[in-house]
Amino acid sequence: MSSRFNLIILGTLFGITAFDTLLLAFAIPRLISEYGFSHSAAGLLGTILMAGVGVGAVVLGALSDVVGRRKVIFSSIIIFTLSTGLLSFTGSYSFFAVFLFSSGFGLGGGLTLSIAYLPEVIEESLDKYMCYFESFWGVGALSIVTASYFLVQSPLAELFLIGALPIALLPLFYKLPDVRVEERKSVSGNVRNLIFSYGKITIIIWSIWFCGVFTYYGVFLWLPSIMMSEMGYTIGNTILIPIYGIQIVSPLVLSLIIKENNTERLLAAYSFVAAISTLLFIYSKTLMFVGMLTTSFFSIGGWVLLILTTQKSYPQSIRGLGVGSAASVGRVGGIIAPYLTGYLMDVYGTFKIPFWIFVLLFLIMAMLALSIRFLDGKN
Repeated sequence: MSSRFNLIILGTLFGITAFDTLLLAFAIPRLISEYGFSHSAAGLLGTILMAGVGVGAVVLGALSDVVGRRKVIFSSIIIFTLSTGLLSFTGSYSFFAVFLFSSGFGLGGGLTLSIAYLPEVIEESLDKYMCYFESFWGVGALSIVTASYFLVQSPLAELFLIGALPIALLPLFYKLPDVRVEERKSVSGNVRNLIFSYGKITIIIWSIWFCGVFTYYGVFLWLPSIMMSEMGYTIGNTILIPIYGIQIVSPLVLSLIIKENNTERLLAAYSFVAAISTLLFIYSKTLMFVGMLTTSFFSIGGWVLLILTTQKSYPQSIRGLGVGSAASVGRVGGIIAPYLTGYLMDVYGTFKIPFWIFVLLFLIMAMLALSIRFLDGKN
């Protein structure tokens, strides 16, 4: 089967996980207005979703190294689509929390497996294919923005039901080649290998993932609420379309400049520009749209570069665990960011304080990315 066909299948998986992950961002404004949740309470739901993603990433990622990638992909899709659909039938905060954690668990598997699987089924330039692959995230993000725009007058339950529709695509993933991990060992054996053979690079990668997930979900789970509050519901909702849509374009532009030996330097540069553009978003209401459009462009490009760095740092035998553990540690940032952002907005009455934290984390990512060049990938 061709590399392009495999790219489309795994890209589709990546896109539908983006759709269901970001769906909560567009539900939050309505949860606040219709259910009377505070920013802190709504943010806590985002934290619970990210907690599920973190657990699912490491558990399902490690399991895929032992039982095979394709089986775990099927399970992940079933879990997150059904859980998202069940959100339509509850008005209880407790049940929202339960189903969001379950959905996150499945999403963690989908995100991890699509990334870990890609290098094993692509026979051509992985760097360029990774850029094409990441653009599917932008397609998923743009799709949920568009769905939210057209469902603005519909019951919130309909938005959650749309999140269950990707289960209809399940037969598509049977077409993936059933790649068997070479030199399969036990999960515990793989964990020892990760710690003792790849410890230094793993610590740096985990740290960048933490900063990257914290910034992405801190910004983009709250951005719809902020833009609608600052610019009005109609205008705010409309300008979100290009802000999320540019996440399709960014990886494609990156594919034109990326090379085998410049990944870390590009990651540092992208993170630095994201920090500057976030500052512009904070301090210039006139240029708020331009600032966030630029942040969106460079933030998603940075994700391509981080994923590539992570994939290349581990052999196939522990790639699922390596990617899954990095994604799981990263989700600690995702667990903290939604609640902390909402809490600080409640306390200070402005989004500027938490967004200053995002600026600092973008700068830390830039410094850590440069440090990778001093390692050879192993202790």
